Amino acid sequence: MASYLITLSNSAVPLFVGLILLVAKFRGVKVHEVFVQGAAEGFDIAIKMIPYLVAMLTAIGAARTSGLLELVLSPLQGPLTILGFPSELLPIALMRPLSGSASFALMVDALQTYGPDSLLGLMASTLQGATDTTFYILAVYFGSVGVKRFRYAPFVGLIADLAGITSAVLLARLVWG
Repeated sequence: MASYLITLSNSAVPLFVGLILLVAKFRGVKVHEVFVQGAAEGFDIAIKMIPYLVAMLTAIGAARTSGLLELVLSPLQGPLTILGFPSELLPIALMRPLSGSASFALMVDALQTYGPDSLLGLMASTLQGATDTTFYILAVYFGSVGVKRFRYAPFVGLIADLAGITSAVLLARLVWG
């Protein structure tokens, strides 16, 4: 099963890119010109994102240094351990919707502490790939393009993160546990 998943994951991106290029050729799209145009638009969006990015990173830094993370984690560790969720993954799981770089730093710390081939290290890595930075996306991307009313986006994003976290732990236990 593990070798099948490795083969599938190694070939997924090249096959997807090839499929995109093939469809573009059949539709008569000038791929190079469209790519350059998209890169130019991406640069403009990146410039607009800077104020939102600075605000988000400042808020995350304040939450980490104030001890808010520790305050939130302590009551959750016991019940989650009973459910089979390792308490060592909780900081990564809670930080992931807020900041990709902060959750990545926590994952690296877990990999250094427990080892990259440990079940916990594999769970942390899988969790990192199975979730996204929901509030970062809302603040930076939605803000940079002028979306004012998020409506259900935060709720749906957090539900997707919860599904990704749960799936990461279950699949890691299934494949490597």
